[in-house]
Parts: sequence; C-alpha cells; structure tokens
Amino acid sequence: MRVPILAGLALAATAVLILPETSRAADIKYACDDGTALTVTFSEQAADVTLPDGVKLSLPQQPAASGFWYSNGRYELRGKGEELQFAIGRMAPVTCRNAGEVTGQFDRATRAEVELAEKDTGLDRKGKLTCLRYPNFALKELDLGEKGAAGLYIASSEGPCQLNPTLDRKIEDASAGYIWGAVGPYAFFRGADGWNGGLPFVVYDARTGMRLMDDVVAGEFSALALVGEELTLRYRRTFVAPCSLVAAPESCAASIRDALGLAADRPMPDCRAAYQPAIDADPNAAKDIEAWPSVIDYPVERKLSANGTSFIAVEGDLTCRPTM
Repeated sequence: MRVPILAGLALAATAVLILPETSRAADIKYACDDGTALTVTFSEQAADVTLPDGVKLSLPQQPAASGFWYSNGRYELRGKGEELQFAIGRMAPVTCRNAGEVTGQFDRATRAEVELAEKDTGLDRKGKLTCLRYPNFALKELDLGEKGAAGLYIASSEGPCQLNPTLDRKIEDASAGYIWGAVGPYAFFRGADGWNGGLPFVVYDARTGMRLMDDVVAGEFSALALVGEELTLRYRRTFVAPCSLVAAPESCAASIRDALGLAADRPMPDCRAAYQPAIDADPNAAKDIEAWPSVIDYPVERKLSANGTSFIAVEGDLTCRPTM
C-alpha cells in the first residue's frame, strides 16, 4: 500500500547503521516495495530521515528486543539488517530494502564513511573509514590520505562502522590496495597502482579469510556470475611476454601461445603500431625499443570456488603494446 504523503515521490531508503557518537555516518539508501525510497542517517540516538519533498524527520531510538526501532510517535522505522518497515501513523507499513550501490558487476552494498580521530585509527593520525556492508560480512578500508589503504579488513556485517582490532581480519597483501567489491562470499581487492596497462586484483574467501587468487585485469570484468558457490569470472587478462612480437614475431608468437595455452594457429596482433610512437620519439634507439617485451591482453574465463580455480583462454581478439 502506498503511503499517501509519499505518493508519486522518489524516496531513498537506507539500511541501519549504528555509529559512535563521535563518528559521522553517510546516508544509506533503501528502495521500498511501493516504488518509493528513503534517505536515512542512523546514529546511536536517532534516525534522521529525509523525505523526497525535503522534509526532515528525527526519530529517537526506542528499546527493541531485536533489530532496531526508531519512532517519534507518528513516524517509525523498524527492521533488522538490510530490511526495514516505514510507517506513518496507523497506515500499513511499507517494506524497504537496502538499495546500496552497484560497483561494476559486484553485489550491492550499503556504504558508509566515518571520520576517525587519531585515537581511533591506532596510528596517531586522523583518517577516514569506509565500510561496505553485505548480508554476511563487511569490508572496511582505512584511508590516511596516502596512496593505497592504510588498512583493509574483512569484518562482521553486524555492528558499527568502526575499527575492531579484535574481530576484524586484516588483509596483509601487496596486491590489495583498495576495496573493490564482492560477489557472494568472495571479496575483491584491487591494486593501488596499475601494472603495464592492467589492474592487479586479489580475491579472498570472506568466510575463512583465505586468499584464493590474484591476477591482472585489462579494464573491467565482462561477467561475474555466481552459481551455487562457484564464481565464473570473464575478463581480459594482461600478460607480459618474455619477448617482443616486433623484434621476433614468429618465435615470440610461439612462446606466447605456449605460455597462454593458445591454439597453434591463434592469430597474434600486429604490435608495430603500438611501438611506433616510442620509436618516433627516439629513432636512434629504434632497435632497443623494438626489443621491449610485448604486453598481451587476451580474453579468459576463470572458475573460482573455495576449493581452487580453473583457468582457460577463450575466443576473442588479442591486443599488444610494449611494456611500460
């Protein structure tokens, strides 16, 4: 049933997030079954609700046996985790679910950003903590204003967006620079820097904290499909050959096909155009530039589960450029 005061208006609704008094919570968004949405910011004392017509409500927190309950007598929010009910007076409540945000083809997540004082970062410096909350776990990223996160964590989906050294599982991994997203139980972290035109990434099992795989993707994933507990990744993979397709096209092509498991007749790209700008900039070094190893981007499909991975090259064009 559509709540009259909200009829025809776009609302942005948000999942519950309880934060320390000294923290600042970001708005968290929910979509409602009647086609509207709500924008809500939660704290330990109240839920601040903004209606689509600009009206702002502050709903004090009420004692609840489980989940959460915020009400000022006329308006109320009740719920648990990723779902809430919003009601006005005696009108039937409308169910709203976390709308989160879509990052590429990753699962939706509730995002919050919290400013931390020096004492809360554990590093004697102020910082910002970003939390992506999924149904069964959360990913946390501590930013101190430098390249790469100061800390990356897999944590419980319950509780506030704050660091918990006792319970949070810290990710110590040179390939993990920032949170990227998650699909089912699989958490993705991307590198802080690119590598030869690609982007390093690493995948962890959020249930166990086990590192499952790492690789380098050229651009975005073309597909991330979860069936049961098996995740299929399709993407263009970046590979650095030990040779140059310009300086030694035939022998290098054979080496690349062997390394990547490609068919013996799989066409290789013409690399000359990609090398030419560097040659034009320094003609005297043409022979040295031609010998630079070739970087190949090619399409792959990888099957990922808690038990391991399988990996194959698939049909599609290969592209080439010199190493950077």
